[in-house]
Amino acid sequence: MDLANTPFFGLLRARLDQLSERQQLIAENIANASTPGYRPRDVDTAGFERLLAAAAGGRGLSMTRTSAMHMTSNGSPEARVVTRDDSETTMDGNAVVLEEQMARAAETRMAFETGIALYQKGLELVRLAARAPGR
Repeated sequence: MDLANTPFFGLLRARLDQLSERQQLIAENIANASTPGYRPRDVDTAGFERLLAAAAGGRGLSMTRTSAMHMTSNGSPEARVVTRDDSETTMDGNAVVLEEQMARAAETRMAFETGIALYQKGLELVRLAARAPGR
């Protein structure tokens, strides 16, 4: 059994990949906070939300896999990068506000830690289910 291709672990892996890319973009934004004309970039989260909606099929997320074609590893959403100006733009055209970028970095870190915790819990449940009775 390949755990990476199960719906639960596949969705978590896709989410963690998206959060990793977002953290990298935030770091680039912070590094370019004084670059004239620089506009901050972020990951468009709509791709992951569409993946969740497709997985739910309008009925809510289910752990049942009814077809080998459901939620394969290549079903991960492509993380689309969008240019999203912060609340202020300086005279030289730079639109990075460090406080907003730091808040996004903290939010992304908390979401990543939550994803890792869910992944670990999922592995613990699989180990528990695979253990012989009475052990």
